[in-house]
Amino acid sequence: MRLELLIVLTLTAAATFIVVVTSIGLVIHKAANARKLRQRQRLYTHYSERFAEILLSDVPLISPGSRTTTLFKQYESLITPLKRELEQVPGRLRAMHRDMLRQVMVDFAKDLSGETADRLVYFFYSLQFVDEQIMLLHHRNWWVRAQAARDLGLLRTRRALAALTAALEDPHPDVREQAIKAIVTMAGMESLRTIFRFLHTMTTWTAVELSVVVMQRKEQAVPYLIEALDTKDESVVLFCIEMLAEIGFISAVEPLRRLAAEYPNTAIRAKAIEALGRLGDERSEAFLVKIAGGRNPHLRFKSIEALGRMGVPRAVPVLKRRLLDGRLPEKIVAARALAGTGTAGQRVLEQLAASEKGTTRAVCEQVLEESTG
Repeated sequence: MRLELLIVLTLTAAATFIVVVTSIGLVIHKAANARKLRQRQRLYTHYSERFAEILLSDVPLISPGSRTTTLFKQYESLITPLKRELEQVPGRLRAMHRDMLRQVMVDFAKDLSGETADRLVYFFYSLQFVDEQIMLLHHRNWWVRAQAARDLGLLRTRRALAALTAALEDPHPDVREQAIKAIVTMAGMESLRTIFRFLHTMTTWTAVELSVVVMQRKEQAVPYLIEALDTKDESVVLFCIEMLAEIGFISAVEPLRRLAAEYPNTAIRAKAIEALGRLGDERSEAFLVKIAGGRNPHLRFKSIEALGRMGVPRAVPVLKRRLLDGRLPEKIVAARALAGTGTAGQRVLEQLAASEKGTTRAVCEQVLEESTG
């Protein structure tokens, strides 16, 4: 009994010791982290002030015919004191100093433009941050790669274009999205050709991010969207169809009509038909009327919807036929499309409401009520 009590007391003492040691360790670790955080904040403030001075410093005017190297020499003279300061920092602390300096420069890049932005880009090269960030695009952690792509884009470091293009095939979508934004920022709308060629299975989030870029420069993006309709990746094709319909540029009518007629995937053909309806160009009317009378029920339904959106009088015969012969969903869209064609369509609906029975009659009466209500 005494032995058992002794063992229990020993185990209790050992457990208490471990808890105390662990608690002390956690306190020490927390204190060290707090001290490191304060140190990083001080460094951030220090380098923010230094860089504000450097960016606002005057440089001698150079003549319009001077070489670019003359301007770069002036920029280098501004950054040299800071580079010497970094060289004096002990090796084990230099990494932290460089990290905070890089963060300051990236944060400055968000709000700068013109000559001061050019200075900042030169300083980023001069401090060898560009090469470091390019190397980080191959880091094992995806969030490090994504941050590197973002920073390179903010600083508009064109030397990184090749590495960022390679990042379009990164396995993680966040890295690909940051690479897309960086490439477009540096290379403009022309970069869409490269982006569409390298993208595979576009995620929803990537599509959202890229749509923002496209809608900012609508007309400039149209030629590249049309060109990408021939891309093998169907997610890219679907994205381009949606963007062309959203922009509403009529030069897309012929490529979309070809896609709707020839593409092997029915879902993409249906999306192209929907886009033609949204564009509302009369050149697609005959094609849509033909598809509305075809055998494929999905394409037929989409064509009837498109005709309803456009209001096409020549479609009245085929719409009447689909109202009589189609299933209930098709009857409804055909009746609404007839209502949208004007007087001729209204007359057909009135005649069928009087002569037909059952579902067809009910649909006609409902649509007539909608159109006059």
